[in-house]
Amino acid sequence: MLVAGVDVGNSTTEVAFARLEPGREPTFLLVVRAETTGAKGSAASAVGARALLERGARRIGEMPRRILLAELHPVETDLVEERHEHDLALGRTAIARPGSTTPGGAGCAVGTLRALAELAGEPRDTTIAVTWDADFDHVGEQLRAARERGWAITGVIVASDDGVLIANRFDRTIPVVDEVADASGLPLGARAAIEVAPAGDTVVELSDPLRIAVLLGLDPAEARSARDAARALAGERSAIVVLRATPPAATRTESAATSAPDDALDVFRVPLPAPRDDATLHLRMRQRTVTGVATLRAIAADDLAGLLGAEVVGPEWLAATLGAATTPGAGSTPFVLDLGGGTVDAHRDGSAVALAGAGTLVTRICGGLLNAPPLVAERAKRLRTARVETPFVLHHEDATRTFLTAPSPPETVGRLCLVEPGGLVPLRAAIAPEVWGALRRDAKRLVLGANARRAIERIGGAPAGELVVLAGGCASDPEVVAAVSAALADLDLAVARADVLGVHGPRAAVAVGLVRAFAGRR
Repeated sequence: MLVAGVDVGNSTTEVAFARLEPGREPTFLLVVRAETTGAKGSAASAVGARALLERGARRIGEMPRRILLAELHPVETDLVEERHEHDLALGRTAIARPGSTTPGGAGCAVGTLRALAELAGEPRDTTIAVTWDADFDHVGEQLRAARERGWAITGVIVASDDGVLIANRFDRTIPVVDEVADASGLPLGARAAIEVAPAGDTVVELSDPLRIAVLLGLDPAEARSARDAARALAGERSAIVVLRATPPAATRTESAATSAPDDALDVFRVPLPAPRDDATLHLRMRQRTVTGVATLRAIAADDLAGLLGAEVVGPEWLAATLGAATTPGAGSTPFVLDLGGGTVDAHRDGSAVALAGAGTLVTRICGGLLNAPPLVAERAKRLRTARVETPFVLHHEDATRTFLTAPSPPETVGRLCLVEPGGLVPLRAAIAPEVWGALRRDAKRLVLGANARRAIERIGGAPAGELVVLAGGCASDPEVVAAVSAALADLDLAVARADVLGVHGPRAAVAVGLVRAFAGRR
């Protein structure tokens, strides 16, 4: 009889196919996996699981007669920004925005924000031109024409990444701040100051509250309130400060960071890790109060079982223990830590605990630190990085440098990049490789290391010298194994990675264990 154990996780879904014969151990034929579609336990996740079952069945040549599930632990994971001082404590300097790390021109400028189209009219007061929908040739031409008509243009703000190209076509002696995504939303007619520092340097005027006050005409009391704008821009290559007539009303977001839903079984909160070796980045991060939150919901396996035509075999702890026990050399595995996308589950003979906060939360934290989308953050969580110092030189996280045999693409030069097998992928964050490597490892320590410790304590601890086997997708990351080992170091435990069936590494423990649990009942 062909059966399939289906492990619908918070991040990935895995299906183990095996043939069962009376009186014999299961013969495992195939393990397939894919990203979970929709929330764990939802109808969308059932669609993805069904597609995975059909994919495996096509490879084997028949559909399984029995589909096996475990009890589910759906988790919601998010980053919650409770307070952002750029918006809440700037007084009348209500917009303080860092620009890109590759602007054009240089210097500090003050003027009235005016759209590029306005410059076709009669000259008015000193102006900072703002454009968001024109190519660099057109912008350069319009700026030159406006200056010839008498406009006093002291600086330029653009939404695109064409700062250098525009400066080359107009005036390289004035600041051109580019990559300002909200350029079209800036309050035209307001007084503003912008600054571009020389390459390799950071803004001076706009990181000083008194200079902001002088440039924008603030009184002494308002100069003190400009301290938060100055802090927000410290360490930036380019920056913008805009003066509003009145400050916006302060707001505070009530969210999962301050309240837990009624059906929550566990809530885990963790702040973003603080950089230890980058004082400027540390200062910028202080402007934000960001909390990573993971919330474990009530068990929801019955609905999914109905959607798949499956049966619930039993708890995940039993399946994970049986699956991890197929690791060569492990023998029995009375203690298993299953490090998944949503939860860290600790299993021992007869008891288990599932705690919110695992790989997906680490991904969200990495995305928050790098200002990167989820797919990039997921790769940044696992891959090493390097900064491209020249087209032929990489500066790695351990401070070593290597030479490239071919020049790196222009968009990677001067950037922190993911080092992927297919090449370099540039990241937006202006962080040194050594600093980012430490932040990434700290995120794993704060989430997975802390929850591994919390889980072991919740199940009553483990005897000194006992084997603790790490299963789940996160355990395939050597940095995670190191973080968990360090968190449990004083307990004197033998921490090892599972190698399910001797071929799958730490993955598929629950899917394989479901088959073994079902076979043991027959």
